[in-house]
Amino acid sequence: MKNNFRFIYFLCLLLSITNCNGQNLNKQSDFKTKIDSVYSKILKDSTLVTGWYYISDTINGYERQLDKSDEVYYIVPMPIVIKDNFYSVEIFKTNFKGLYPDYVGLEIMLDEYGTNVWSIATENAIHKRLALIINNKLVHAPKVNAQIPNGMTTLNRAEYSLKNIKEFKLLIDKE
Repeated sequence: MKNNFRFIYFLCLLLSITNCNGQNLNKQSDFKTKIDSVYSKILKDSTLVTGWYYISDTINGYERQLDKSDEVYYIVPMPIVIKDNFYSVEIFKTNFKGLYPDYVGLEIMLDEYGTNVWSIATENAIHKRLALIINNKLVHAPKVNAQIPNGMTTLNRAEYSLKNIKEFKLLIDKE
């Protein structure tokens, strides 16, 4: 388990060093310091902060049950992106004119750093699942089908009502 964490920690460190121009170096260094602080806190009290995480292929990690489901996943505690990387969070509603049921969700756009890290993370997780944690609760564990280079993430589970989605948005906005 520690080797997985070390690899992810090393990957985050490498990402903070590469793809930098002089102006972004301080921002990325500040973010790296923030991630280190968040990770240390997670290891102390097992509370996962709002953000996206890798899901472990083994029972290593922090066990979480997917909200409104019987599915259980093991979350790698080093976050990929955290709420600080969320540039905007907006509620959306689908409208497929009778082809599919309408549902609501959250569209989360990431900042520049989050976009870069998210692109690499989704490329590495193709055919695997990633975990969206909000307020220490696993709310989404979608399977990644392709790399996502544009910095967009979503919470789009039909199990959630508009009221649930508004509550999640409020929790994210309060953080």
